[in-house]
Amino acid sequence: MKKKQYYFDYLKNTEKFPRNLYHQAKHYLVDQAVSQCLSGFYILDAGCGLGNISGRYDKDYSIFGVDKEKSAIKYCRENYQGKYIKANLENLPFPKNKFNLILFLDTIEHLKNPERVLKELARVLKQKGKILICTINYANPLWFILENTWHRFFGGNCKTYSHDVHPTRYTEKLLLKQSNKYFKQIYSKNRVLAMELFYLGQKR
Repeated sequence: MKKKQYYFDYLKNTEKFPRNLYHQAKHYLVDQAVSQCLSGFYILDAGCGLGNISGRYDKDYSIFGVDKEKSAIKYCRENYQGKYIKANLENLPFPKNKFNLILFLDTIEHLKNPERVLKELARVLKQKGKILICTINYANPLWFILENTWHRFFGGNCKTYSHDVHPTRYTEKLLLKQSNKYFKQIYSKNRVLAMELFYLGQKR
């Protein structure tokens, strides 16, 4: 299976048992962040993949999704009402101060130059707008075990243990160091036995 298929099988199965258990904390924190937005607010899903998270809110909010993979954008357009655009996260096709909330979920670890993207996300975020970042905690030995057992043998073409897939491997310290350059920290949390890091920040 070609990488261009954007790990479709893996992404589609994230909502199925047992993988859906791993993602429950993420859904809860996304719900919390979105619930603070007024109806019609602009929400950007940066690195939207198949849109299975932000697509849940497309009836009440103006959802925009960006991904570099044409197949992911095609899928989102066919299944959700939001506006989905193929674009590079380092050069977004939006004016500054557009979005009230940015969801940056399970994407930052895939980037070789994440600080360029954080700077660009800060540009398109409204003053006092918020960003929710989610990534893997590579300081946790449990993730190392999971990555080299489940993902290696049952993860299909999503080879998270490869540096080509996750070139930037985050600890809480690194995530805070990079994110706090562009945002004011509201909280930093870990969930799922501390294997997942969550950062909520506000544009300064």
